[in-house]
Amino acid sequence: MLADCRAHPAVVRELYRIATEATEVKRWRVGPAHHANGKLVLALQPLTELVTMLRRLRAACDRDGRVFDSAGFTALMATVATELDDGYLDGIETQLSAMDFEHGIHIGAGLGGGNTIAGIVLHEPIRRRRFGFDRRTGQVFRVIEEPQPEFDPVMRLRDRALSIIADVVDDAANHVQDFFGRLRTEIAFYLGCLTLHDRLSRAGLPLCLPTPHPAGTARLRGTGLRDIALCLSGAGPVVGNDIDASGRSLIVVTGANSGGKSTFLRSVGMAQLMMQAGMFVVADTFEADVRDGVFTHFVTDEDRTMSHGKLVDELSRMSAIVDRIGPNSLLLCNESFSATSEGDATRIAGPLLDGFLATGVRIVFVTHLYEFAHRRYRSGHPTDLFLRAGHRPDGTRSFRVTAGAPEPTSHAADIFRDIFDRTP
Repeated sequence: MLADCRAHPAVVRELYRIATEATEVKRWRVGPAHHANGKLVLALQPLTELVTMLRRLRAACDRDGRVFDSAGFTALMATVATELDDGYLDGIETQLSAMDFEHGIHIGAGLGGGNTIAGIVLHEPIRRRRFGFDRRTGQVFRVIEEPQPEFDPVMRLRDRALSIIADVVDDAANHVQDFFGRLRTEIAFYLGCLTLHDRLSRAGLPLCLPTPHPAGTARLRGTGLRDIALCLSGAGPVVGNDIDASGRSLIVVTGANSGGKSTFLRSVGMAQLMMQAGMFVVADTFEADVRDGVFTHFVTDEDRTMSHGKLVDELSRMSAIVDRIGPNSLLLCNESFSATSEGDATRIAGPLLDGFLATGVRIVFVTHLYEFAHRRYRSGHPTDLFLRAGHRPDGTRSFRVTAGAPEPTSHAADIFRDIFDRTP
């Protein structure tokens, strides 16, 4: 569908304009003080306008619907052609025009319990100036005249019928306007994609339509992968990274401070989300298996209420993830359990990640916990992948993440020297 939108943006924007105008058709609030006839008039006007919008939608689909190739758009065109044909729309307009009851209203009714009105049925309107029973048959009666209309039984019957009709018309208008509202929302998503695509293209960033694979196939591969949020910040050129983690369940990312580990983590998560939303990805190429959910466990600020420490907050948020995560999900962890000592953090992280992995969860784990990373690396799990954020010989960051064993240092001295112009 996104490819169709890119190929035919003018047609998609016309559909969006029609849907938007339909959602903006004014609806009138009906209060208890409104008489039944006024209630019906207020319900008829918006539905009449909405039927006109349905005709516009049908005309646009008839004119331009053949240009689409995607299953979503072709299904929409087929639905509009089948369910909004001329005979159906003509029938609606005929019924709406008959509801002016210019020559009176033709209804049938019976008596319910306690002589109450029951079983009201609306019949085809009588197209004649005189209203009532045909006097030539002799089947006539005269209603006792009352000084106040609310006590007139015929008027009460008429108002009851008109009120029911007005409710039906109002429900129909709700149904049509809800359809246009959903159509506008879904098209707006794709127009937003087009706008985002244009902005990123002008910035010279690589964009690709990703390849999704069935759930459970353990595929994750990309080249030139970038964090879209960083790209949109305009802070400068964004370095792309490659990853080949097909068949891997745990991806451990270590390396230099400020070396791009968190940025790489966000780029993987955003690529997964954008792919599953049917969007493009900011990369040269990207493919992955579909996941049931994407969960994040990032470092947060200290609790300002001082009601609990950072470790308690981390454990509480991880507990909430455990309650919700499924066996085919993606978990992104950024410096998890860094609020405690390295030994305690290792004793927490090891069994926890083993439990996730045993259920089929894929984990991308950015960490400074060398003890944990080194122990896991030495165990030689075939489904593990170890990546490392690199730095150049002079200490500057390359912001590239490549395969490599964990290092015992995060090179914080390089950052200290760069800021304070001296070695710590």
